[in-house]
Amino acid sequence: MAMATGLSIKRIAAHQQHSVPLLVLSETAQQTALSLMEAMVREGLGHGLGVVVVCLEQLLSRDIMCQPAVALVDCRPTMAQIGDGSAFLPNGTRQIDLARLDRDVCSQIERISAVSKVSGGFVVVIDDLEPLLNISRVDTLALLRKLRSIAKQCQSSRILARYSRDIADQHTDKGGPHLPLVSNVLRSIADAVVDVYPMDVLGTWMPGWYSNGEAQPFVTLGDNDERRGLLRLEHRRQSGKVGYEVAAFEINEQQRPVFSAVKAVATGEPPSAATAGPDPRQHLPFNLDLTDKQRQDRADVELPYLEAQAGEIHYQMAEEDDWDEDDPDDDLEI
Repeated sequence: MAMATGLSIKRIAAHQQHSVPLLVLSETAQQTALSLMEAMVREGLGHGLGVVVVCLEQLLSRDIMCQPAVALVDCRPTMAQIGDGSAFLPNGTRQIDLARLDRDVCSQIERISAVSKVSGGFVVVIDDLEPLLNISRVDTLALLRKLRSIAKQCQSSRILARYSRDIADQHTDKGGPHLPLVSNVLRSIADAVVDVYPMDVLGTWMPGWYSNGEAQPFVTLGDNDERRGLLRLEHRRQSGKVGYEVAAFEINEQQRPVFSAVKAVATGEPPSAATAGPDPRQHLPFNLDLTDKQRQDRADVELPYLEAQAGEIHYQMAEEDDWDEDDPDDDLEI
């Protein structure tokens, strides 16, 4: 069993941190989180936990699937369904019965918990949330909340869900433009979110960020590897406080995750605006910039309160008003 260190992600991955019933891993087209997720599953198996794999895209590695403590809920379409067209809805979305999926997962949790070596502990792995989000983001989020509630009843249990943050926010139900982004909702219901990045973004975040202040062999531009990369952990603790952590990860020869701290060292030059990261305005549904005509039109507007300040105040006395001619400061002997 790995010893606890100052890295929260290491304690979470080694199941030494039990306050994370729902852990979401987000990836990009440049860096997959699949290898890291599989390594975390192996950690769970190594601790005697039963595993329920919800397969929507592809099976996990064979060394995982062949374990007797692993149960499979296979949601992939069969060749017959693809052939007769029943695998997809008219709009091209995968045909998945979410109510049946709910029942099947809960049934497998009950079965696998009975054979778990850790007092009913289990790990549920959802290999890809995208097909479920395509059907209904509301129902998908409701399923995650339910599974989290079940996992929370056993401190060693956990839900691992993987999604692509590049495309997740494109999924909306009816009235979608008025709904919050999927990424934001996932962060609000998850106990921890791990954002995975390729190693070559290190220079973009902060030039000179290395694990011990010196350039490591694996920190090279363009050297993206699914078995190693950077991660940013957002951990929502039971106290309500949110902690953040940046670390490097690598999958070792035993197929287990190894984490190392990433520390900033002085480089003399702060990152320029061009390398400070993506523009936070690029995904907004409205435009924050003004044209020259819009700026001129705004400057030409006469605001009501300015017009009022330029006028005069006229007071018409009523019959009951008592006009006092005396100086109110007479008693001050000024």
